[in-house]
Amino acid sequence: MSIDNLICFLLVAENLSFARASESLHISQPAVTKQISSLEQELGVSLFIRSTRHVELTPAGMSFYKDAKVIVAKTQTAVSRLKNHNTNPASLRIGLSNPSALTYLTPLLKAFHEKHPDIYPNIIVPGYKIAMNLFLENMLDVLFFHRENLPKKKDISFCELERDHLCCLAPAGHPLAARKSLSSRELENIPLIACNPLNAPQAMAAFQQQFLTSHPANKVFYCEDLETAHCMVAAGIGLSVLPDTLCIKSPDFAAVPLEEAPELSFGIFYRPKSSNPALGDFLRLI
Repeated sequence: MSIDNLICFLLVAENLSFARASESLHISQPAVTKQISSLEQELGVSLFIRSTRHVELTPAGMSFYKDAKVIVAKTQTAVSRLKNHNTNPASLRIGLSNPSALTYLTPLLKAFHEKHPDIYPNIIVPGYKIAMNLFLENMLDVLFFHRENLPKKKDISFCELERDHLCCLAPAGHPLAARKSLSSRELENIPLIACNPLNAPQAMAAFQQQFLTSHPANKVFYCEDLETAHCMVAAGIGLSVLPDTLCIKSPDFAAVPLEEAPELSFGIFYRPKSSNPALGDFLRLI
């Protein structure tokens, strides 16, 4: 499967026309047909229903469209980022474990950019596991992360930004939304949205697992990421247990502290002996 296959698929899916896709790509229509046939053969499914008059996506094609769009977007972003490295040798590589950390980063970046307008901030939000590995492999200068998730190493330092705690995320109109705190017992018979433990802070994943063992299986709904958890909570499907720093601050939600939950430490990781001179100024701002 090549990126060209996927781009070709996206254009046909969005135009529902092999002819218009070929015009956009500046290649012949048979070449487009060949790309799609090759992709379908590799995937083992039909992506389109074709006739002489119209083209439409199959159910498999509809399902694949979203994934293909994400893959192409991430690939194009990676290529663009690489080009920026070539044209902007002075850069600060910043990793975020979750988009919510952008709340902390925005004012820092503003002050940093005013002082260093020629230094390119290379910001990535790849998710917990990838962010951790990138930092450990010295491919990031600084990482916004929960302290417990990184192994202890002598060459790595940590600066705490906030003491974090687990909350029950509820829609603003929920009966529990006005409470100052909640016990886990009060959530026993309420539908819950559980996040993939691989995409969550370790303490949150451990607490969630312990809590869910006594929760009715038919009242637990799983999702892959924190953004999806917010969406499902807002839709009234259930409540969720999340660190306060990762709860979207919005009038549409209430984050009610859980009484028995462990406290978390959120901040930034960095290497004091880093060879990047920009890192020192960034840390001084913090």
